Amino acid sequence: MSKHLSSTDLQAFAVPAPPAGALPNRAERTFGLPPRLFVATIGAYFAFLGIMAATFMTAELVIPFAIFVIYIVMAFGVPALWARVAGRPVGRFQTWEEFRSEGMVIETGRISGGGAIAQVLVLPALVVGWGVAIAIIVATL
Repeated sequence: MSKHLSSTDLQAFAVPAPPAGALPNRAERTFGLPPRLFVATIGAYFAFLGIMAATFMTAELVIPFAIFVIYIVMAFGVPALWARVAGRPVGRFQTWEEFRSEGMVIETGRISGGGAIAQVLVLPALVVGWGVAIAIIVATL
């Protein structure tokens, strides 16, 4: 069943205004995050593969590891190609320093730049940590 909301009720769902000093001609990135975060994520997944290759690599595992590499390249390459299809928006992109100081707006409201970085990189960091733990366990057996 639908519910009628007054204009004052709708204000609770409004996106907050950009911080003071934000430039109105700033372009929005296709996926909203600076490319550094995607590069760090890709690097973490390749670091995990490197750790696993150094720990377990045999002649029989060359093809599976090649498939893993191809899969990671495809998982990040296809969205990158789609971002290029969207075209370049008018204006300049937010710099890394602006991202760190201003943060970004997410579904639940505004989040700081450090909070966004933590949300994006926590899983890749845990995956690399898990790989290091497995490598240590195998080395001590």
